[in-house]
Amino acid sequence: MSSDTKAGSVVRHPYLPKSLSLPHYVPNAKDLTEILGFLGVTSLLIVVGTWIYTGRRKEPFNFIRRVALCWFMLCAFIHIVIEGYFAVYHATLAGHTSLLGEMWKEYGRCDSRYISSDTFTVCMERITAVIDGPLALMTFFAFMNGSNYRYALQMILSLCQLYGDVLYFLTAIKDGFIHGPTDSYLYFGFYFLFLNSLWILIPSVLIIDSAHHIAACQTVSDFYIDEYNRRQGSHTQNNHKKLH
Repeated sequence: MSSDTKAGSVVRHPYLPKSLSLPHYVPNAKDLTEILGFLGVTSLLIVVGTWIYTGRRKEPFNFIRRVALCWFMLCAFIHIVIEGYFAVYHATLAGHTSLLGEMWKEYGRCDSRYISSDTFTVCMERITAVIDGPLALMTFFAFMNGSNYRYALQMILSLCQLYGDVLYFLTAIKDGFIHGPTDSYLYFGFYFLFLNSLWILIPSVLIIDSAHHIAACQTVSDFYIDEYNRRQGSHTQNNHKKLH
């Protein structure tokens, strides 16, 4: 029996802090290129498929709107499938050898809260999987069908994503970045900062876009309401004069 498996010993793992106890940890069997390749290729297929699908609409969207629709579908996949996997299997994730399991174990190198079943992370990801994922699908089809609620749904979805991601960063900052190496370009620079910042930058832009369209509709609505009230007022005054 090796020293790593003796009773009372700590199972060696690549996560921080080193004192983290993960007795069920199993090293990844798949290499980094296979894990990132799966995520990259799957994401690309979703984006390309969505781009083609949105281009077949009778009333075509402009370039920016089609990019946003691709974002919604990509978010639906990530929230429901990838984050949904974590939400279900977080307690035993360190021992998983499935592709999604090893993907999370790889991401856990930048934030071990995903391996240790951290309370905030589990709650946040469950909300994301159950609420944000379906919301992303609803927003996509609302735009495809020209629903009057499309910008309201875009606003709600983006606010949920932005709020969750801001809390994610703030809790990591409050903990002093103890859950991952801050000197790694891959784990801290790419995984933690770059990938997560997408859910701050893009939702922020979409919130502004939603506010602009909703405000424009409100301006038009106010104009017609004011015009209707003015005409009703004039009509009442004319009737009053006739009576006298």
